Amino acid sequence: MRNSSVAGLTALALTGGSLLSFTTPAQAADATVLYVRQTSTACSDTGAGTLAQPYCSIAPAVAQVTAGQTVDVGQGSYPERITIASSGTPDQPVTILNSAGSAATLSGPSAGFVVDGKHDIVLQNLRVSNAVDVPALDLRDASGITIQGGYYAMAATGTTPAVRLSGVTRSAVKQANVKGSSLVGGLALDAATTGVEVRSAIVTSIANESSADHGAGIQVDGPDNSILNSNVFGFAAAGIALGPDAAGTQVVNNQLSGGGGFGLLNHGATRTAITNNTIQYHCLDGIRVDAASTGVSVQNNVLTGNGQNDELNCDPANAPTAEIGLYDDAGQQTVVDYNNTSHGFMPSGTNYSLNGTRMGLAAFRSASGQAAHDKEGTTIKDREDSANSAAPAYPATDKTGAARADNPAVPNTGAGPVTYADRGATETLGNPTAALDAALDLGAASVTLDASASTPGYVPITSYVFNFGDGTVVTQGTPVASHTYAATGTYQVSVTVSGSDDRVATSAQNVSVLRRTGTIGLLSFYNLRYTASATAGQGVVADQLTLGTAGQLDLADAGNGKVALFSRATHRYLGNIGSVLPLRTDVTANETFDLLRNSDGTVSLRNGDTYVGTPSGTAPLTVTATTIGTREKFYRVNVADADRSFKAGANGRYVTAENGGANPLIANRTTVGPWERFDLADLGNGQIGVFAHANNRFVCADNGGLNPLIANRLSAGAWEKFTLVRNTDGTVSLKATVNSRYVTADSGGAKPLIANRTSIGPWEKFTLGG
Repeated sequence: MRNSSVAGLTALALTGGSLLSFTTPAQAADATVLYVRQTSTACSDTGAGTLAQPYCSIAPAVAQVTAGQTVDVGQGSYPERITIASSGTPDQPVTILNSAGSAATLSGPSAGFVVDGKHDIVLQNLRVSNAVDVPALDLRDASGITIQGGYYAMAATGTTPAVRLSGVTRSAVKQANVKGSSLVGGLALDAATTGVEVRSAIVTSIANESSADHGAGIQVDGPDNSILNSNVFGFAAAGIALGPDAAGTQVVNNQLSGGGGFGLLNHGATRTAITNNTIQYHCLDGIRVDAASTGVSVQNNVLTGNGQNDELNCDPANAPTAEIGLYDDAGQQTVVDYNNTSHGFMPSGTNYSLNGTRMGLAAFRSASGQAAHDKEGTTIKDREDSANSAAPAYPATDKTGAARADNPAVPNTGAGPVTYADRGATETLGNPTAALDAALDLGAASVTLDASASTPGYVPITSYVFNFGDGTVVTQGTPVASHTYAATGTYQVSVTVSGSDDRVATSAQNVSVLRRTGTIGLLSFYNLRYTASATAGQGVVADQLTLGTAGQLDLADAGNGKVALFSRATHRYLGNIGSVLPLRTDVTANETFDLLRNSDGTVSLRNGDTYVGTPSGTAPLTVTATTIGTREKFYRVNVADADRSFKAGANGRYVTAENGGANPLIANRTTVGPWERFDLADLGNGQIGVFAHANNRFVCADNGGLNPLIANRLSAGAWEKFTLVRNTDGTVSLKATVNSRYVTADSGGAKPLIANRTSIGPWEKFTLGG
């Protein structure tokens, strides 16, 4: 059996009349509030219940509370079972309030709250866990009770429903999270309970035992109650079960998922409205109506994957059942229409059951005279704009409170006054989707936000609201907007898109605008290839012969001596997720590196305790090495020093790595091609290495400077290091580190370059070109 996981209950604001109108008190002097603070060193169970001297336990406060007063329970674990002794009035209820959320819980085998014979009481956000032989919440012969939020849970060995209502009238259970034993039940309303609304509850089983005839998620045995907008998961007998006396019950907009028994069992209840529910993955029938059930309506429901006993936790002894089953006299007394069914991998023609005979939709129509507008299929296309808005208890809004929406691309085939309502618990709203791409420019401290990939809902997008996170908000009809920041920092940027129907969608992300300190390329020491990545989210690979756009990285000051590397091509910062990826537009710990200078002039990047390395020329850079080896070294090439040429002052000719680098360098070219281009690697301490494009080798002052310069070295050692001298006339000169001599275009450029001059003259000057 498939089971959905249950998310934590989201706190919801209270609305409505005075019965639900209350606020959390803020002043200790407010006489209408009695405070319970177990963790307070000043607490006393014989005190005044003020903030200055609160009660230590809940019971003494509840014993004192009267109409119009509130007991405010703060942080603590309270091993108590509380019986509320006072009633309120509709305008002045007694309120018990948990103001500490999950930090305040009643816990233990007998923990819980009891209301017996009282009225007009509000229980707000209370929490009970690990009850065993008594309900976590027990309401008896009570009226005007409002349960707002809260968590009520049994231990795995619990022997009663988690929440039990006996003889309760004129009451509501709203947004409560109930957790009960699959074999006993979650929330039970007895035959004397009437006029109770269960709305937006989450009812979950502790385990998923497959034994039938045991617990229901919600058991209703009294008349004229409502189960609305709720989620029920698991339970051995049924998600929701209606007994013979549950006449006039409304079961609307609920989601029932998983369980060893039925999704919804109507066992003899009359005049029930089972409308717009989504029911899936139960071992037995999704909806079963049996016994002396009359006047039942089953309409606008969506049922999927029910009655498949070979799923996990289903009893293999059970015969496969159906999505909708009518049994006994109910087959002649039930309206079934406008439902969608899909029986998963079960054989076709088994979606329905009539007195135990499984059949397909056509056969069911013929045999029962029902289901004229049912569909076999539960995709959005199948259920959209096709419900019966005249069905009993039809809800004008869906489970989430959203109004019905008309998809103009889908024919309206529904019935009743709203022909475009959807089947099932949730309406397809046709909301737009928002997509946001942020392109940073660290040099300009600006960002361009592009929402062009956003998609419209039922109407075109007409408005883009860009929020740049620094108080700047721009509203316009086009999807691209730019902004320049006045200060560095990390900002949350967003776009909200909408159309004429006012349905909106928002996409947001963080961008880090850091101070750029330079733009570089990384030339791998391992294979003398530049690292590059042209696509966001794809690994950085050392596979480029030259420093192109894909390899250009902005160095940014990330604080604390660390740097971030921003890929200009992908508009993302490089980060460590085991391999190096341009992934994020903001900087976290994964995107900060120590830029280390090694003794040989190379650099290394360290993130945490590991170093960036080159595994090969085809695999992404990794961040796994704990020491620096040849693979963890890179030559730093400032972008401004890449793809340069040298024009000799001696003859106005360009220096070339002649014969693809096989011959010494000589100034004899009138134009610049690949052999005439060089990168100047920054080796630190004012020294550079000259890297020839002709053969991807470093230029060497060969034989300690005695021989002409030649591009034939795989690394930059002592003979391959030069100082770039910038002359006052705008030219540059190269001084070889190995012999402290200047490079000259010997014989007016007629001979190869050689480092043998002690001073700078016209033959030792070069114009550095781009």
